[in-house]
Amino acid sequence: MEQHLLGYEYEMYRLDQAEHIAGRLDQVAPRNLRTRRNLMTRPPEQIRPYLRRARFEYVAYMVEFEHDWSLASALIERWQPEFHTFHLPCGEMTITLQDVAYQLELRIDGDPVSGCIGGWEQHHQGRTIEELCEQILGVVPGPEDRQSQTKWTVKLTWFHNTVCRELEQDATEERLRKYARGYIMQLIGGILFPDASDSWVHIRWLPLLEDLDACGRLSWGSAVLAWMY
Repeated sequence: MEQHLLGYEYEMYRLDQAEHIAGRLDQVAPRNLRTRRNLMTRPPEQIRPYLRRARFEYVAYMVEFEHDWSLASALIERWQPEFHTFHLPCGEMTITLQDVAYQLELRIDGDPVSGCIGGWEQHHQGRTIEELCEQILGVVPGPEDRQSQTKWTVKLTWFHNTVCRELEQDATEERLRKYARGYIMQLIGGILFPDASDSWVHIRWLPLLEDLDACGRLSWGSAVLAWMY
């Protein structure tokens, strides 16, 4: 007889459901994935052309998708981080660039996604990080909206409540561009490149959104796959 982790004894050689471990599998509570969602909502129709230029239009509508969390939980149970594959009864399966392109409609070719965390003046034409935020978003996050005085990791709720506040019907083109950039920053921090908190995003992504057409030429799909691994 052996003692199982579930707290009962069983004999490995017995195959009847009264004694074998398989007879008690249905008594174990399922371990479903616990999820958290941010405050993102469907983007206003006015900014759709700008999201399209940046190649984020399709991803923007993922905020309303209904996900099968039981299926996701089952796949996580079979994920092997050493090999980046799912081990299934029929073999191994993994996520490829083609999957990213089909599911997210992000580019998997083009210029690489890269950036800096420090030395902003050196890399961005002498502009400080505050000047970049003012020019690209129209507002600068305060110390209370960042992780610390020295870090530029910003709350996603700040983008939601400040940059992406209710859009005026007669909003100017400049206002629409800034709204679109703030919305994309929420997509980056909340869906595409999340951290363990799922509530912060680093400001280093912001310069990539200054020119929305140039943003649309970047290989965001490759970066998403690399970030997941």
